Amino acid sequence: MKSILLLALLGLLTPQLIYGGIIKTEQHRNPVRSPVHFNSNGTFKIVTFTDLHYGEGAGSDWGPANDIKSTKVMFDILDWEKPDFVVFTGDLMSAEVMYPNGTETMDQLLEPVVKGNYKWASTYGNHDIGNNVSREVILSAEQKYDGSYTQQGEEGLIGNTNYYIPIYPPTGTNGSEEKPALILWFFDSRGGRNSSGGISAYVHETVVDWFKLTAQQMNETWGPVPSLAFFHYPTDEYKPIHDTIADHPECPGQHDDIVTPQERDTGFMEALVASGMIKAAFVGHNHGKFP
Repeated sequence: MKSILLLALLGLLTPQLIYGGIIKTEQHRNPVRSPVHFNSNGTFKIVTFTDLHYGEGAGSDWGPANDIKSTKVMFDILDWEKPDFVVFTGDLMSAEVMYPNGTETMDQLLEPVVKGNYKWASTYGNHDIGNNVSREVILSAEQKYDGSYTQQGEEGLIGNTNYYIPIYPPTGTNGSEEKPALILWFFDSRGGRNSSGGISAYVHETVVDWFKLTAQQMNETWGPVPSLAFFHYPTDEYKPIHDTIADHPECPGQHDDIVTPQERDTGFMEALVASGMIKAAFVGHNHGKFP
């Protein structure tokens, strides 16, 4: 039996369309990446980092110091856990205060996963955009590294990071690249501001419809494949859990902020549940204040 350990810290069905070729959109060409597999012992460990906010307080003493601390924390956690995959769930940087060093900031942020030779993928948050740094710039800065599995979503989807990654059984097992054992879904809840004004913060209806159709096709082809969802803004469904957190010992850790949900309910969470695939969803956005 395969098992998945996930540590959370602050198209079409054919996988060849994602990893055996190049998806073409109007704005971007995604690079080819090799398939991702479970370990030979049948496990797959994921570490997630969220709301790192690199570049925050660039003109202060605490801002650059916090980035150095964040880098050390990531190095330490990756060294302790040695995951099979790393996920960043948005607000990788504070792009609204940058001019225009987004690429350099991404290089600093990604140093632990690059030097550790880890595979990773991201979805972006409301701070991953600004007047001088676009999400396309951030995406290009990620994708220049071979370990990045972050993708630009297909044409017609509102937002950037709407995509999925199939995770296959261990290499060498029967059918190890025919049917995924796990699927990682990434959704762009958008938000933030650029020179054109504010951007609505929710997973758009075009993305919800894409997920419904793609999940249906997957279920018809493979049956329900266990899946995990990653996005930045929580949905309304997180609020009652947070408000009664004392009654939920299964939710350990610090709880020092309110839940600020997506601005609009597009039936996104309902679609995730109705798919029969999604076993858990992981978000960011709400966190303690700093410095």
